[in-house]
Amino acid sequence: MFSGDPGVVSNEAPEASRLAECQNESFSLAGRVRFCQSCKAYIKGFDHHCPAFGNCIGQNNHFLFMALLVGLLLTEGSFVACSYKFLSISPELAQTATDNSVDLANGAMLFSLLQLLWQTIFFTWHVYCVLFNIKTEEWVNWEKYPEFQVHIADVQENKRPKVRFRNPYSNGIIQNVKDFFAHKR
Repeated sequence: MFSGDPGVVSNEAPEASRLAECQNESFSLAGRVRFCQSCKAYIKGFDHHCPAFGNCIGQNNHFLFMALLVGLLLTEGSFVACSYKFLSISPELAQTATDNSVDLANGAMLFSLLQLLWQTIFFTWHVYCVLFNIKTEEWVNWEKYPEFQVHIADVQENKRPKVRFRNPYSNGIIQNVKDFFAHKR
């Protein structure tokens, strides 16, 4: 299991006294206590519940999670490079029908390439979230949170106002990255 407290505030309803510790922090964190359905807890800076690790990713362990993703990318990339090197310096192995090492190296390299593909996409998404100071859960469910909504009235046709997305937590890329590193544990 992925270690590290994600920033659990409470396992109960978010009463004012239970969230008092969040109110002392900056606005960008005070309103970002979210409920995790899997853990049945309120998490500061909740990004998502990671089913692979059975743990929430929140303010207190987000940096550790990103470091883990970098480690996975480096490991998979190294394995692909080593497999490729093994296959390129061992062409005589391909000639022997009884040696399964080439098939094993090819299969493992293909598997690692597929792993590397989705891990790169996953890591890129999380870098994007850090750069623009948005959490995965907020991006997916922005329509649930009024702070992400801008209502634009349609004056001409007298219809219901259109709802557009805006991110009130983004302070520019440089400040967002600084804030991310300031919350690492």
